[in-house]
Amino acid sequence: MKTKKLAMTSVIAALMCLAGMLLHWSPGLVPFSVLPVFVLMSGIILGAEYAAMAMLVYLVLGLFGLPVFSAAPFGGIGYILKPTFGFLLGNVAAAYVVGKVYGEGSLLRAILGVLAGLVALYLFGLSYLYIMLHWVLHRPTSVAGVMMIGFVPFILGDLIKAGIAVWVGQEVVRRRKAA
Repeated sequence: MKTKKLAMTSVIAALMCLAGMLLHWSPGLVPFSVLPVFVLMSGIILGAEYAAMAMLVYLVLGLFGLPVFSAAPFGGIGYILKPTFGFLLGNVAAAYVVGKVYGEGSLLRAILGVLAGLVALYLFGLSYLYIMLHWVLHRPTSVAGVMMIGFVPFILGDLIKAGIAVWVGQEVVRRRKAA
C-alpha cells in the first residue's frame, strides 16, 4: 500500500463523515446530500481498491456508532435495519466500479465510470429497499413502487452530482499529474 494513496483514502473517508454529519442540521423534506459526489469522485481520484476502502472505512465507523450517517440514529449496528442501508453498501460498490471503469483514463471513461457507479449504487440500494419493505416490514410493494420511492425523486439530482464528480475528479487527477 502506498502511503500517499492511504492518506488520500483517509481524507475521502473523513469527507464522507463530514458530509453525512452536515445533513443532521439541514432542514427539508428531501435532504440534499453531497455524499454521492464524494463516492463517485473517489473512484476517479483513488482508483477502485482505495476508493472502496474509503467507503468501507466510512461504513465501519458508522456501524461502530459514530454519528456519521445522514439520518437518525446517525450510526450504530441498528442502522442495518433501515430500508435505506443498501445505499450505504452501494457506496462501496459504486466507488469500486467507478475506479475500475475509469482506470486513469479519459473524460469519456470518467463519464462512463460515474454512470456505471450510479447503476451499482441504485442496484444495491433499491434491492435492499425492496427486500426490507417486502420481506422484513411486510409491506405490499412492487418493483415499480420501490422505483417511485427510491429512484425517481433522486435520479436527476444524482446525475447532476455525477457531473460534478467527473469535473472535480478529472481536475484533481490533472493537477496531481502536473505536480
